[in-house]
Amino acid sequence: MKNKGKILAIDLGQAHIGLALTDPDQVLVFGKGTLRGFKRLEEIFQAVKELCVKEKVVLVVMGLPLDEEENATSQSERIQRLGAQLEAFLGDIPVHYVDESFTSYEASEFLASRGVKGSNRKPHEDEMAAVQILERYLKHK
Repeated sequence: MKNKGKILAIDLGQAHIGLALTDPDQVLVFGKGTLRGFKRLEEIFQAVKELCVKEKVVLVVMGLPLDEEENATSQSERIQRLGAQLEAFLGDIPVHYVDESFTSYEASEFLASRGVKGSNRKPHEDEMAAVQILERYLKHK
């Protein structure tokens, strides 16, 4: 991507939506917490849009679950439909996708290696998975 500006990564977890951001030069990645407690898709989209405006985001990257052979699954098709809806909602911010295979596992392992115990680990896994997704995107862009 030739345009500089922050990139937002989104990990759609079972109960939480993990978020991560780059710096404006797209070199460093920071966890940005999780979204939770929203009942409607429009509320989630609005929260993402507000974050994009506040942080001057130029691109959104969503984790895409692929199978062992890197083929689309029913879950990845659902994510792409949601991504297309989000892109339309955001207007001028494109949505890209990156394979999220094993990011939740890697996030859990990372937190465990830092001494974070089971029940305390779960709330941070989606945020850490978003960090992994964004690092993968930057590595392959």
